[in-house]
Amino acid sequence: MASTPAPPSTPTPASVSSAVPAVETTTAISPPDGGLPPEQQGEPGTITVQPVDGEEMTGDAQPEFSEIPPVTPAITEQPTAVEEPVEIPKQPWSHALFGCFDMDTKLLGLTLCCPCITFGANAELLGEDWMLYCLFCMLPGPMCYFGPYIRNKIRTTFEIEGSDKDDVLSYLLCPCLAIVQETQQLKSAGMKPGGDAMNRS
Repeated sequence: MASTPAPPSTPTPASVSSAVPAVETTTAISPPDGGLPPEQQGEPGTITVQPVDGEEMTGDAQPEFSEIPPVTPAITEQPTAVEEPVEIPKQPWSHALFGCFDMDTKLLGLTLCCPCITFGANAELLGEDWMLYCLFCMLPGPMCYFGPYIRNKIRTTFEIEGSDKDDVLSYLLCPCLAIVQETQQLKSAGMKPGGDAMNRS
């Protein structure tokens, strides 16, 4: 005689409840001014908290968090040192201001007799007008300005030591010697002494 198969077992409520993760139920009361309608304010509500991934959490169990170690950024480029500008030392005049024995006697005599010719020739070598600066040399007022101006231009061109104050004092105390010194400086730089203007005289 064939045996009759047993009917499938029906899960009991106890077994169903044991398979379902625990659910925590919390009762919360909304604040009076929580933005709800007046008839719903202050009414208790039920908030159901479901464990993540269906895992049952007991009262003593705490969520685990993994610590991420701090990452130090790697320095790929080294800071470059700032180079300080190197100041080029300036050179002195080729001839001293009071070096009378070292001066060209012909040039010195011409400058003492007619300084406007030598001064105008020096200005012409620097790109200025010879006649105009020759007239400036005849007048004491303009010469107090244009004399130091030409001297400063020579110092700047050949990087000679000195200052604007020294240029003014040179023309106030000994203008003829200053003009001769400037002419000899131009001569030592390879320029024709006195320029083409001196050859006109």
